Amino acid sequence: MGLALGSITSAAKDTFAQLDRQRGGPPGEVVEEQLMPLVEATSEKVWNGDALDEGVVGEMIDRAMMKLTGLDSAKEAWKDFVLPTDIVGIKINPLAGKELSTHRVIVDKIIDGLYGAGILSNQIVIWDRFESHLIDVGYEINQSNRGVRCFASDSKGVGYDDEVFYETDKDVEERRENGSVLSRYTNLLTKELTVVINVPVMKHHGIAGVSGCLKNLAFGSVDNTSRFHSNPINCNPAIADIFAHTVLKDKVVLNIVDGLLAAFDGGPTYDPNGVWQYGGILVSQDPVALDQIVYQTVEEKRTELNLPSISRLSKHIRSASRMDLGTNDLDEVDYKEIKV
Repeated sequence: MGLALGSITSAAKDTFAQLDRQRGGPPGEVVEEQLMPLVEATSEKVWNGDALDEGVVGEMIDRAMMKLTGLDSAKEAWKDFVLPTDIVGIKINPLAGKELSTHRVIVDKIIDGLYGAGILSNQIVIWDRFESHLIDVGYEINQSNRGVRCFASDSKGVGYDDEVFYETDKDVEERRENGSVLSRYTNLLTKELTVVINVPVMKHHGIAGVSGCLKNLAFGSVDNTSRFHSNPINCNPAIADIFAHTVLKDKVVLNIVDGLLAAFDGGPTYDPNGVWQYGGILVSQDPVALDQIVYQTVEEKRTELNLPSISRLSKHIRSASRMDLGTNDLDEVDYKEIKV
């Protein structure tokens, strides 16, 4: 499997499971393959009615990070993904409002981990495409040189890069912004951030099947995306194509899927009748494998409830796998499960 997610640190490499397979060459020759680790942490204690137990969430993340890296402490695990000189972007998903956005407790836990790895507060940027979405879920916009920063691509002075873009006419012409066939990358990616931690929500999407790692970051990083939202396009192959640009894929060091509250229907917005308390967090450097699990989990829930399959809609995951952005074959992943 060829992963295009940037360099993998030596400590992370040491944690990979080894799969011996015989292929080509002299009889008996064995080639070792390294599998990408993926950790799912779940807990039946994380929800107390409609209230989250933040201590349990914190333990889930700590243990997931240690299991992912094979290190003995969460503090050391975070050092495996960032350097003290990095400018770190935490890409959340606030689209569905307070009820179904990336939970603040997860973001705060990530920030604590970054502090332990030597990252200063002003080197951290919580971001999304739209400032109004950040404000709606309770984030305070901060573009100052003090404290953790939080702003969007449409915030004052940010904007999009006219020189770095995705160009295609495989879209819906009447949905183009100003008739443009370009989708420009945010200046955050092209001019400021050195690494990105992607923190999507596990949820259904009425057009793309699911909204997970790939869609959260790809369509959250460029403008002019409404042109891809229709049948039979279903955001494909635009999601994979946009993610594949080096300005994005080479900066993604970690993906953490918020599955504490998951959506099986009504997405990408919040439908109170379309969610359930899944109580899980998934962590990996492979966004495709994570999205495959998101898809399978949502699909299984829909099957239980006799809802239509979303397989036909989730084409972008298969496209991303074919482009070597990760793998949708979970036999090629070192899956580890933690119960808290």
